[in-house]
Amino acid sequence: MIRRPPPPPPSVCFDVPDGHGVIEVTGDESGSLLLLAGDPVFLEANDGRGSVGWLAARAGTGGPGLFEVKYLTDWLSAPGLVPDPRTGQAEPPDPERLRPLLSLLASGRYVTTAAVAPHQLRVVHPRALQVHHWYADEELALVTTDAWPPHDHRAERGYRDRIRAGGDLPALVALFPTAESCVGYLLDGHHKLAAYEQTGARPLIIRLTPQVPRPFRRDDLDRARAVFSDRAAPRHQDDALGRVFSDMRAESD
Repeated sequence: MIRRPPPPPPSVCFDVPDGHGVIEVTGDESGSLLLLAGDPVFLEANDGRGSVGWLAARAGTGGPGLFEVKYLTDWLSAPGLVPDPRTGQAEPPDPERLRPLLSLLASGRYVTTAAVAPHQLRVVHPRALQVHHWYADEELALVTTDAWPPHDHRAERGYRDRIRAGGDLPALVALFPTAESCVGYLLDGHHKLAAYEQTGARPLIIRLTPQVPRPFRRDDLDRARAVFSDRAAPRHQDDALGRVFSDMRAESD
């Protein structure tokens, strides 16, 4: 029997007309760059090694963090999204509920969806000035943008108890460069994600995606090459980053 692919998830398009540009993602499903307050801070990309190999890197420890989004935590702990038990898909939330976070994005049109993660979910935590390699044997990978594992064990326990009790699932929020991307940046929900991992349950993820992918900008890539490079790193690590940046530069506007 031929198995039919699942239907596309329900989505909502919305405009961010006056975003502050604190959070911006450029690139596409083959690689992307996350900028915080205009600074290149996180990178993920196909590393060109074959077998669908990927890498993720983080700039130095002095970069900005994502503390600005913390006031969404209370609502996201129980957002009232109900996944379909067959597909795992849920009706996305009203964008107005995410407005505190959306106002931090670069201006433009975005699409949001909500669904329970596939069975195979990889958590990638790149350390400052180090490259993290993996092979894409999963359907989805999330790059952490805050401390991992999280430090607030009381918050973790609270989410873990909520997940085990069933009912209203807590939600993560992740930013993806395109709708087809299998790697996204976790903007909010590190404690929730840790709780999901402890229970073995699959997390509910709200995906944010620019409706039109934003191409790499050469100025950003030049600065990224400088802030991600570590002269003390093993040579093969620098070579992998070099290949990625060369490919990105060729695709830049």
